[in-house]
Amino acid sequence: MNDTPEMLTADRHRFLREHLMSEIAAETSAPRSRRRKVWWIAPPLAIAAVAAVTVAGPGRHDDGHAPAAPAASASAAPTAPTVSATPVPEPTDAAGLLGRAAKAVASRPDPGAGNAQFTYQRQITDGARESKRERTTWMPVDGRSSGLIVDPTMFGADGNGRVTWPALLGTATGAPTKADLHRPTYEFVASLPTDPQQLLELLLAADRSKEVVGVPVTKELRYQLAFGNVQMIFQNVSAPPAVAGALMEAAAKIPGTAVVADEVDAAGRHGVALVGTNGTLRVSLVFDTGTGAFLGVRQVLLTDLPPGGPDGLPPVGSPPPGAGNGKGYDFATAVLQTGIVDRPGDEPKS
Repeated sequence: MNDTPEMLTADRHRFLREHLMSEIAAETSAPRSRRRKVWWIAPPLAIAAVAAVTVAGPGRHDDGHAPAAPAASASAAPTAPTVSATPVPEPTDAAGLLGRAAKAVASRPDPGAGNAQFTYQRQITDGARESKRERTTWMPVDGRSSGLIVDPTMFGADGNGRVTWPALLGTATGAPTKADLHRPTYEFVASLPTDPQQLLELLLAADRSKEVVGVPVTKELRYQLAFGNVQMIFQNVSAPPAVAGALMEAAAKIPGTAVVADEVDAAGRHGVALVGTNGTLRVSLVFDTGTGAFLGVRQVLLTDLPPGGPDGLPPVGSPPPGAGNGKGYDFATAVLQTGIVDRPGDEPKS
């Protein structure tokens, strides 16, 4: 037997954790735990980059081999070795929770959206100056046909709260014909790298000339715009599973982004959050800690929060009881259902 430990892939690691197969536990060992140092930057709007996930794997016998089998008698068949394996401990730190959530969502099957189809999202929307309500959107995968929004508070809505949303690309005079980070479609998002480091580099190197007018694009502003791209995708576009997982891990590495272990969406659901600053707001993108599904966004006015510390993190703590007209936030959502459908007005089959 080769006593050199094998490095397990993420899929193999999950398989071992879920099934605890004794015969495999005898032949493999956990990858060595790793932790990336947290590093900080100090400009006014910048926040911390995130430590990598520390993962522990199934245990081995002390000498690296399975326990010896009991001696067999001449009249009895040999007894198979018995081994034990210990379950992988659940992460409790913010970085560990986010890393597990990102891996979980990335492992989900791709829905295989066609260009002529539409993304579907039904959510609760609530604001300090608005009433809580349901909002449903249908957006074209390729951005080249009209979408639909059902929300009674939308300007121009008919008696049923329906608003036709103009095509994003190529239908109006002078309209762009190509999507990008500034004007994303589901088709464009599906083409993004699924490697978090490559995706991070793409976000930070993007051309920002069309997004900012009359203001120098400083490093700190570039970081905020990159975080804003991630918010736009999760909140309004959605992403295939592999890209969604990569976006979560890449966004956690954007200077000026923090990870919070416990945040709440508009429906009161708790999850792990990517937190950044957008102008006058602290923005939290909340994800289910088990499945990695995007739960919603929570935005709090910076003026309603304690001042930020010298490390440049977004202000932590809770707003006072009266903030946000007593809601505690300026704006929040809770995603209830998502899917891919054939036409605006359709609902996902499952």
